[in-house]
Amino acid sequence: MTSPVRADPERAAPAPTSRRPEAIALAVATLVVVAAFTAQEWGRFWGDVHAWLEPLSAYFEPTLGVTMGPGLPMAVAVAAVVVSYGPGLADRLPWRRLLLATWVAGLAWSVSLALIRGWSGIAEPLTNEHEYLVDVPRVDDLTELLPGFTDRIDSSDDTNWVTHVAGHPPLTFLGFLWLDRIGLGGPEWGGVVLTLLGSTAVVAVLVTLRRLGAESAARVAAPFLALTPLVTWSVVSADGVFAAAAAWGLAVLAAAATAPGWRGAVLLGGAAGVIFGLAVNLSYGLVLTAALALAVLVAAGSWRPLLPAVVGAWAVVGVFAALGFWWFEGRDAVVIRYYDGIASERDYSYWMWANLAIVCFCVGPAVVAALGRWARDGSRDIRVVLATAMSRDRAPAHGAGWLATGAVVAMLAADLSGLSRSEVERIWLPFMVWLVPLTAGLAARDRRGWLVTQAGWAIGIALVLRFTW
Repeated sequence: MTSPVRADPERAAPAPTSRRPEAIALAVATLVVVAAFTAQEWGRFWGDVHAWLEPLSAYFEPTLGVTMGPGLPMAVAVAAVVVSYGPGLADRLPWRRLLLATWVAGLAWSVSLALIRGWSGIAEPLTNEHEYLVDVPRVDDLTELLPGFTDRIDSSDDTNWVTHVAGHPPLTFLGFLWLDRIGLGGPEWGGVVLTLLGSTAVVAVLVTLRRLGAESAARVAAPFLALTPLVTWSVVSADGVFAAAAAWGLAVLAAAATAPGWRGAVLLGGAAGVIFGLAVNLSYGLVLTAALALAVLVAAGSWRPLLPAVVGAWAVVGVFAALGFWWFEGRDAVVIRYYDGIASERDYSYWMWANLAIVCFCVGPAVVAALGRWARDGSRDIRVVLATAMSRDRAPAHGAGWLATGAVVAMLAADLSGLSRSEVERIWLPFMVWLVPLTAGLAARDRRGWLVTQAGWAIGIALVLRFTW
């Protein structure tokens, strides 16, 4: 998974001249975000949206003075280093060193943002009464967990699982149980493990882009991935791990799709399927990663890994079924709990557009601007690929654009399903991270300024908002 095998179409792309697409995207996003934050004030016809700081699951609680931890100077220092040296290093570092540098910078960035509210910033979110650790002491025998897992999803019984355990397949909860059994239990170790695993998502994104022939886009996007505001939510929840699992599945699938022979395509495709099978047993919503997987195959121009990937994913689902947990039965129980519970208190007509406002808020101004550029230019790339799809001399696809397309499709599907009402700042992390590489389409003259804007946006969020999860 280290050598690209396809041409890089982004390298020859013309530099943007007009900033109009970016300005329009930012103006529209600002209006939507402001409307979402003020909807309860100017229009009561939305009904109850049941959020703390709608549309976010957060409180407006600025941290000042003695309540501030060491994270602010750390975050400013990390941002200064990445803004000053990141673009140049990303352009000239050997590939593996770039991956390492991006991971280290992103990890330092995420930890510093978490510590803005004090040293407890990594551990405290896991002490929430709805979190996985609440149920850890209630499991004595791991062998009995899977057979009876679905029976304890119903929220009407106080002896059943808390919100996060009940709302997800059992693999994440098993992870916390295993940590506890080997002596790494508690919120401190849990926070460290979640942070380390979740931080690898940006590396997987870069690997995927390069395998799809978009190394130059990956190099431009690397500093933006390192300073993404999305880590504000990935550090405080297991959803960061979900994003990493899905991203590595896509990276292996991209390697399979660009492998030179059938053997590599089959073996790597099967491995990607196994990762996807594990991913959907972390979160039901990751089944929508199928849209991104199709985008990878289209961008690579190869369908050879499709069948092995499907077989690998079903094999994992089958193993869980043999051990007592049937994925579809668990999903149905969660849907019933959701609609009988919190969903009944959240008005669908509000959340179907407010969720999109959350995306704009979370990805940051630079990615919103890049979305504007992509909305204008992306259709041209798609037409070129589709027009030559049946040709042996098919033009190389715009990898970043296809991955963004898959992410948008996944989010729209989740949005329209009605199963994502609020909290998508966490739930959609596995999809939103694939919008960040679109920053490669921004004009080179503006990129450093956009990096500063992204860093300032993320720090501002961490300073004024306290999250409920």
